Amino acid sequence: MNSIDIVSRAAKKNELTHAYLAPAKSGTNLKSYAAELGQLILCPSDDKLCRGKVIRDTHPDFIRIEVLNDNSKISINQVEEIISSSSYSPVESRNKLFVINRAEDLSPEGANSLLKILEDPPEFVYFLLLTESPNSLLPTIISRCQQLPRGGTNVEGMKDLLSGKGFDEQEVDYLTEVVNRKSNLLDKLLEEDLERPLEKKEETLEEFAGSELIELSKSIVDSDSYIVRDALARIIFDKLEGASLFQLIGSAGELTGLSRGDLEWFLEKGLNIFRDGYREGINESSYPHGDYRASLEKVRVMDRAIGSLTSNVNRQLLLESVWLKLAGNPASFDGKKGV
Repeated sequence: MNSIDIVSRAAKKNELTHAYLAPAKSGTNLKSYAAELGQLILCPSDDKLCRGKVIRDTHPDFIRIEVLNDNSKISINQVEEIISSSSYSPVESRNKLFVINRAEDLSPEGANSLLKILEDPPEFVYFLLLTESPNSLLPTIISRCQQLPRGGTNVEGMKDLLSGKGFDEQEVDYLTEVVNRKSNLLDKLLEEDLERPLEKKEETLEEFAGSELIELSKSIVDSDSYIVRDALARIIFDKLEGASLFQLIGSAGELTGLSRGDLEWFLEKGLNIFRDGYREGINESSYPHGDYRASLEKVRVMDRAIGSLTSNVNRQLLLESVWLKLAGNPASFDGKKGV
């Protein structure tokens, strides 16, 4: 039985648990997954108006908590607001639901504070903790929740969604790769003008093929299109090897203009590019971009860099370090020629 069935059955029997821990498959759109579960907790099965409000995130008793702005953690202040708000009765439904997106992002102080309300919530208050890493949570938090089976949207679900919107097989594969196979980015992608996405990719590659790293990095920050950003990222990672110190450091500086989420997407893009190169090198006798073992080392560099984003690391220093490792031996600090 999946998580939706479990919560649905409990709701029908009026046997809901006050706190659910919902592990999600990697790349799941947590907001959509929370809405699927949330409407079961807040809405009668025949109340389409209530369910529509939850899906659109406009229901006053459906309250999301996530990392604010550019912070790295859900703070104790946010948890204290939950505790304060939980004393007020629901506005429209019989229940009030607090949804914590990425519960692994709770600060230690916030997690400890949350224990108080999880242990003894008001009768009408419910909690839904979504996470991709349940084992990273405090055992005391896990023990106070009913743990659901791992659920959410996988890559095949994403492809079915894109196919249903009229994209052909090649376009579906490409668009899935654009968002690094993560459905939580798919909603943003679908807000774009996606007419002829493969042509747009090729046009961008051609337009920026002769650009240098600093210009490319500035363009990726300025762009609000994932299609354009994907093409620019591919050019950037291709140009890193042998680039000058001037271009590398300037590029790192420009890329700090990306939000935390966009920077994570960008680094994961590089990780996937180098990982694909490594796999290609193993499967082919000749490897066009050098020894495939070099790509394996680049995979490791990118993986460590992505892990560092979970802490309050200095982004400029992180990117400079990564760029220097990926570039090999920069030729010079020539600001004019960039070589």
